Amino acid sequence: MQYWSVYHARLSFSMNLKLLSPIEIVSTAVAHWQANQDSISIAQIEGFVRQIIGWREYMRGIYWHQMPHFKQLNFFEHQHSLPSFFWTGKTKMNCLKHCIGQSLNRAYAHHIQRLMVIGNFCLLAGIHPDEVDKWYLGIYIDAIEWVEITNTRGMSQYADGGIVGSKPYTASANYIDKMSDYCSSCFYDNKQKTGAKACPFNSLYWHFYERNRSKLQRNPRIGMAYVTLDKMPAQQKKELLQQAEMYLSQLDAL
Repeated sequence: MQYWSVYHARLSFSMNLKLLSPIEIVSTAVAHWQANQDSISIAQIEGFVRQIIGWREYMRGIYWHQMPHFKQLNFFEHQHSLPSFFWTGKTKMNCLKHCIGQSLNRAYAHHIQRLMVIGNFCLLAGIHPDEVDKWYLGIYIDAIEWVEITNTRGMSQYADGGIVGSKPYTASANYIDKMSDYCSSCFYDNKQKTGAKACPFNSLYWHFYERNRSKLQRNPRIGMAYVTLDKMPAQQKKELLQQAEMYLSQLDAL
């Protein structure tokens, strides 16, 4: 939490504005790896290169092939507005407080913050993808539409119904706790699923899958979510869904 960029190179702004060529970056990185193979593994250089000439170019292809109708897709028919704390960072959820606050202050957040904290919350809370697109495009310094909208409306919000990715990227508080130290100093308890201090991510996670059962249940990559949901005791499931409904009715107060 104390390192705002972690291990990210922060080259996306220069690449997306065409100040740096992707081939220039890849060639330089590969040459450095070749000269330092005793300290840099092939897995490390492969992951870096793949993001640039793999995923980034895949996003470019999706944009040119799917626009302009891609911009109108809303697979889950989400309608909620962004909570007001997206413009202030003032929320009791420490992960969102930190990630949104950093985004507002630095115009930058790394992959996990964008996808699995901010994007995850927007998806679970049913925020309209138009609002998510506009926020990401307006906040981040590297957000040029061809790369922003395909990642946001596609990968993050699954509003395209599976054009970009094969499953929604969703997670409960357990994932956020494993990937960060946000939960240790949060108002909410990441272990609690119901109650006054239950982390909103927990009940919203299950509510998302329950309300979208007809659209997602046959997806082979997330079948276990429904196996778990269907094995849940009826009273526990009822309380979880009621907790989520309460949170959804007062998103600005979270």
